[in-house]
Amino acid sequence: MIESVLLLFLVVDPFGNLPVVLAVVGKMAPSRYRRIIIREVTFAFLVLLLFAFAGERVLGYLNIEQTSLTVAGGVILFIVSLKMIFRSAAEIFDDNYRDDPILFPIAVPLLAGPSAITTVMILRTQQQLEFGSLLLTLAAVFAVTCTIFLPGQRICRHLGLRGVRAMEKLMGLLLNLLAVNMILVGIKTFLMA
Repeated sequence: MIESVLLLFLVVDPFGNLPVVLAVVGKMAPSRYRRIIIREVTFAFLVLLLFAFAGERVLGYLNIEQTSLTVAGGVILFIVSLKMIFRSAAEIFDDNYRDDPILFPIAVPLLAGPSAITTVMILRTQQQLEFGSLLLTLAAVFAVTCTIFLPGQRICRHLGLRGVRAMEKLMGLLLNLLAVNMILVGIKTFLMA
């Protein structure tokens, strides 16, 4: 189970997503910021729980293969990563989600994005992770994610605007690499099938 927690934690990537979260809700009052963080982390938890148990059936009903989900997720993440590298997350998200970013973009796709959805589906189906173990895995990952996001405003004050932007560009580059890898893995899996 420790391997599952570590894998999902790396995929959810709360440290890498913190600059985007701060760009979207970092300027809100601390009490509102806390409420939004807890709500969005809870939504992400529920989305992944839903896909862990019904995702395979939904994809099967729609005749969508997991390789398609992997490639599509990689393409989406690639586009977001380019925007993070060449523009600030505030420019990408700020205008549309300043008032109340419910569900999008924090819960989905930042936390419960295509790669996280694919990961929980694989943990459930291919690794045969039991319900209780998967529930504990998700709870552990999102408890740590919440612990990282809640003091985000203080972290932003310590790093300063330039520090946050530098971290955002670096995370955009890493996200870009992960996205390209997802696309290549999806294509490779498709070609081998």
